[in-house]
Amino acid sequence: MKKTNIKLSSLCFFIMMFILQCSKVNGHNHNSINSAKRLMTEYSQSNSPEQIHLSLGSQSHSIVVMWSTKLEEECFIEYGNGPENLKSVTATMAQLTVDNEQAAQYLHRAELLDLKPGEQYSYRIINKGSNVKSGIFKFRFPHNENKSHSFLVVADMGTLTKSLQFMVHEALNGLYEVVFHVGDIAYNLNTEGGSIGDHFMRRVSKFTSSIPYMTTPGDHERAHSFYHYRYRFSMPNAPWPMSEDSLWYSLNIGYTHFISINTEYFYLQSAYKQLQIDWLKKDLTEANKLRDSVPWIIVMAHKPLYCTKSEMEQECQEENSYLRDSLEDLFFEHGVDLIISGHKHCYERSWPMYMSRAFQLNYINPLAPIYIVIGAMGYEYMADKQKSSPFWLAFAMSDTEKELFARLNVVNKTHLVWSVHASMTNEDVDDVQVIQTKHGSFGEPGAKALEKMKPRTGGSRNLPPEPFHFVDATNIDYQYRPFILSATVFTISFVLFLFLRHSKVRKVLRL
Repeated sequence: MKKTNIKLSSLCFFIMMFILQCSKVNGHNHNSINSAKRLMTEYSQSNSPEQIHLSLGSQSHSIVVMWSTKLEEECFIEYGNGPENLKSVTATMAQLTVDNEQAAQYLHRAELLDLKPGEQYSYRIINKGSNVKSGIFKFRFPHNENKSHSFLVVADMGTLTKSLQFMVHEALNGLYEVVFHVGDIAYNLNTEGGSIGDHFMRRVSKFTSSIPYMTTPGDHERAHSFYHYRYRFSMPNAPWPMSEDSLWYSLNIGYTHFISINTEYFYLQSAYKQLQIDWLKKDLTEANKLRDSVPWIIVMAHKPLYCTKSEMEQECQEENSYLRDSLEDLFFEHGVDLIISGHKHCYERSWPMYMSRAFQLNYINPLAPIYIVIGAMGYEYMADKQKSSPFWLAFAMSDTEKELFARLNVVNKTHLVWSVHASMTNEDVDDVQVIQTKHGSFGEPGAKALEKMKPRTGGSRNLPPEPFHFVDATNIDYQYRPFILSATVFTISFVLFLFLRHSKVRKVLRL
């Protein structure tokens, strides 16, 4: 980036300062002075830092701060956990050059280092040339291993999401240490010359400026080789701007090893698919060595490995799935506890399962991974009604009047609580507690693993009589309702037919 361009905004600022001083010295009237002041104010407002968002850094005790400006100007951050402990760090800058006609084109990134677990920090952004300053923001660094951890999980959330403002308040209620957005961000970051991405990031910045906002790429981030996603966000495991060969990462928070993968590479037939798989195998192997201290393993993947049949024809409902072929054995072998996805605009939760079979009908020491779809923030873009109820499905919901988010509470090394809520009313939609005292591999993958399945009858008092509960408030269309109705009509008709054939009955009725 040319230094002459960087200096241009600073030069404009100083020219306006010069005009103002000359007006004072030469005794010009108040109108000239006021005009100069107004120009300075307009300049400051036009280049104020915006779209501020935090993410966890690549180093174990760091936070990344990102923001945008409309004009090109060098910036730095002042931060500290007290007025006497202030530090400063200069930001790196990059320019959006694709789909940028309506966007704040200049992106900035600064990494705050040597942060202490559980400590609260304050920070503000300062433009070097013009001395324009942001407000003061606060965040608490989340890596505190001595207590439970709570996380907010959403997917498929954009500018049309009706409850977006409710999610801002939810995120700021003090419960959460990190917000996870599992793909399909803004719809889309690059749409309308980048203005949709800007609009979304401005709205969510009310909480992303105070809580780490960890993202996973989805199919709606694919445009121009994930260009806007790679520039607008900074995730661990990658330089910035992020490159196409590093759109996956992992990190430890308390008792949990989180993994985020890019499921789009499994459909693009690119070299990045195998590169990601190789990285994932190595990461899971290393994570299993630490399960005494970090026992839970949770994967964020935008497109699901399993889903029901629905109005949206999806690859995850087919018998042969690219994702399952590549990932399911890996997740089973390395003992992944939860796989959380979006993409389908509904909510679905499986029993512990492998090879399309439920291994048990409870969550006490699961014998296989649990698959969850939490894409119910995307109803305004397309509602996805379930049309099947496979045995492995424990709970499903597709009520378009209830946009849903999830709370993930990792209580300790053996207990985890997953709860789903309606975002506008905070109504409790689904709650499940997972108890795992035997963290580690679920065993060798393959057909022989099916021998571990618990029988449906006998041998376990924990098995409920029937696992599937389908909830759809807007269209009560249960799978067996047509069959039951037909059977009832047929039975009544048959009894009536036999009754009317009796001669005495016909005589009484004079037929």
